[in-house]
Amino acid sequence: MTGQPARLWHDASRPVTGTPDQSFCPECGAPAPFRGTTVTLVCEYCGSTIVRTGVDVRLVGKVSAIVDNGSPLVLGARGNDHGTPFELLGRLQVAYGRGYWNEWFIGFVDGSIGWLAEALGQFAIMRPRDPSICRGLPVHRGFMVGHTLRIDGTDLTIVDVRAAQYRGAEGQLPFVAEPGLGFYSVDLRGAAGECVTLDWGNYGEHVQPVPYFGRSTTLAQLGIHPLRRFAGWQPPQPPQPARGARA
Repeated sequence: MTGQPARLWHDASRPVTGTPDQSFCPECGAPAPFRGTTVTLVCEYCGSTIVRTGVDVRLVGKVSAIVDNGSPLVLGARGNDHGTPFELLGRLQVAYGRGYWNEWFIGFVDGSIGWLAEALGQFAIMRPRDPSICRGLPVHRGFMVGHTLRIDGTDLTIVDVRAAQYRGAEGQLPFVAEPGLGFYSVDLRGAAGECVTLDWGNYGEHVQPVPYFGRSTTLAQLGIHPLRRFAGWQPPQPPQPARGARA
């Protein structure tokens, strides 16, 4: 058993955006609009987790309710990462010893995928790289906070070695996320602000983690809209061009 990656490496030639497939929830009969290579969809009417295998769909039960942890993000919101537009297609909520965080599944207009990690009001946008760059790494339990290593030419320091559980989900995801299923990951940081996550999926005893590279960001930098409104909360404003700069 090698486990199922929590956040899959995705071939950009297989887009996740585009016209939804016409499927229906086996539980309540509501439309279940799968897009591209999306594997799992949480029915917005009855909360059932629907899995697509080829042309067939099946139920895997109900997901746990999403905990409202004050996120300003909503499914369907759109933004732009360094010139590439994207849409928030799904949310995975993860539980660990110190609380919850959100992982938002992103579909980019060029057909590639990514994740927007959200924890304690901080955001990082992450994109997968070919797992072959992780050759020679140990199993998950072989990592220790504070150690350093080089991945794909970048020197990185381990800042967290984590075992967590899926808490709930909504929207579309590229894998089956059953509530309570555990997964294993390691977070690393580089001297120039690089953020890297190694993802073993739900089985930490293999040596093929999927690497995700990215950087910390803000909602203003991503230009995400629309956002949830909260009393007394001022939505972020996009950066203004420097005075005297050409439009």
